[in-house]
Amino acid sequence: MINYQTLPEMIQHVVNTYTNSSALNYKYHGQWKSLSSEKFSETIRRLALGLRSLGVDEYDGFAIISPPSPQWVMIDLAIMLNRAISVPMFANVSSKHFAFQKKDSNIKYIFISDSNLLDDNICAELKSFRKVISLENNYNAKNGLSFQKLLELGDELSNQQPQLFALMRNAVKPEDVATIIYTSGSTGEPKGVEISHQNLISQIKATHERFPLDPQKDKILTCLPLAHVFERMVGYYYISTGTPLYFADDIKKVGDLLREIKPTVITLVPRLLEKVYAKMNSRIEDQSGLKRKLMSSAFERAIDKIPAKNSLSDKIFDKLIYSKLRAALGGNLTMLIVGGSALSESMEHFFKNIGFNVYQGYGLTESSPVLAVNFPGNVRYRTVGKIYPGVEVKIASDNEILAKGPNVMVGYHNNEQATNEVIDSDGWLHTGDLGSLDADGYLTITGRKKELFKTSNGKYVSPVPIEQRLCKSPLIDMAAIIGENHRFVSCLLFPDYENLDAIREHRGYGDMSNSDFLNSSEVKHEIKEAVQAVNDQLSAWEKIQKYKFVKHPITIETGELTPTMKLRRHVIEAKFKDIIDDFYA
Repeated sequence: MINYQTLPEMIQHVVNTYTNSSALNYKYHGQWKSLSSEKFSETIRRLALGLRSLGVDEYDGFAIISPPSPQWVMIDLAIMLNRAISVPMFANVSSKHFAFQKKDSNIKYIFISDSNLLDDNICAELKSFRKVISLENNYNAKNGLSFQKLLELGDELSNQQPQLFALMRNAVKPEDVATIIYTSGSTGEPKGVEISHQNLISQIKATHERFPLDPQKDKILTCLPLAHVFERMVGYYYISTGTPLYFADDIKKVGDLLREIKPTVITLVPRLLEKVYAKMNSRIEDQSGLKRKLMSSAFERAIDKIPAKNSLSDKIFDKLIYSKLRAALGGNLTMLIVGGSALSESMEHFFKNIGFNVYQGYGLTESSPVLAVNFPGNVRYRTVGKIYPGVEVKIASDNEILAKGPNVMVGYHNNEQATNEVIDSDGWLHTGDLGSLDADGYLTITGRKKELFKTSNGKYVSPVPIEQRLCKSPLIDMAAIIGENHRFVSCLLFPDYENLDAIREHRGYGDMSNSDFLNSSEVKHEIKEAVQAVNDQLSAWEKIQKYKFVKHPITIETGELTPTMKLRRHVIEAKFKDIIDDFYA
């Protein structure tokens, strides 16, 4: 029975309910360290009192820039216990967005893991904060404070006022804003989403219903940034169940960590799943003869086959190929929970057909975040599942998805106008996504209201499904469909530089530069065929008439992608305006 109403109450519930000597696990200088649930709770208490001794007050903004770790979670909760506002930021936040968030949320304090990992412009800003708390204790300016020193300050205050912490915990109310999470800004300036304890607790309770865990049997790997609302919420859910939680120290080492930890549960965004697939697919190039042909056929079958329709060949593929792929990801995964953006049909098919339980969901930051999800015993392909417990969803006359419930945000920080634009007078959140509900209550996403564009011929085009199909090519990392107010559809294609060296080597072009390889007749022909294969599946007005393989990586750091790996279309269209103009000249 869940009877807690705030996150601090939830932590007390965990301590009272579970005895776990390895509740939270993390790597420190290459070695695994563990925190018991009691040590976790006690450290939060010490940190909260330490912050109080610094003068942290209600509603003070407090930024966190750090990789996922127990320390991240503990400082987050310590901030909330002071009724201050936790403002998580991605480690690669741009200096422009950093400055905006600092001003908008009136951030006075900041927690960092390592000053050496920060952008130079952000480092230069650190001196403007009241206090900079550093986990690695390598920020030595006058306003710097080590994590350990903060704990000691908490101990001093505890000795002076032994009843204070209980008063602090009881002062936190369900309606209090726990955090402000800034949206990615894929269409413009970021907006600060105010999320309350009630918002998060309602989601944690719903997740208990949809994905019950056994702390004696399950083991979880968390690898997404905790600035991502999806991972933040499910992270607190995992903690609430008493299940051992392992933090990935480097997202690029997820494959190694899966084999080392052998978790049963992992939460992912589609982009990470696509990277895992690309790594698996690249192994085909290593093989020769019959084995290469067998692997290639097995992969094609996994992508094209409708899940659950098995034949003798599937059993053979499973024994020879798929079982080895599962073992490469630890061998124990029972749940792959996917959210953050749309999972392509081909990736959903592939991972389900090689033997994984893939549960795709849907939500947004403004809904804390989950609105719908497929869950054990209730899976329907090509949908994002059934509506989450406690949430109401309806489809508007223009097919926009509207949502209502205790999970809907308090509002946008310092932006009442924007709040009123997305939450109507009846309390319905206008998601901006288009969709449909079937008779059994499964939700299907059909497009993005803002991304859906109209050509000059008056035809509507939804770019995301087309882009996902193009990215099935091992050479293509990202695709950007163009065509709003133009007479036809065009496309910018961006190479997968991360795997390009391996692809060249496998194809016998090891001595050729990436640039020459991308300009080779073989690659040009392959890209042409990839575009044609996608066009064959499209209506006449959706077909790509012109395209260009742009030899320029697009990244979060250079501004073309959001921290959650979504396209910033306005940035891409501005940066590559000359190419686009040539398409329509």
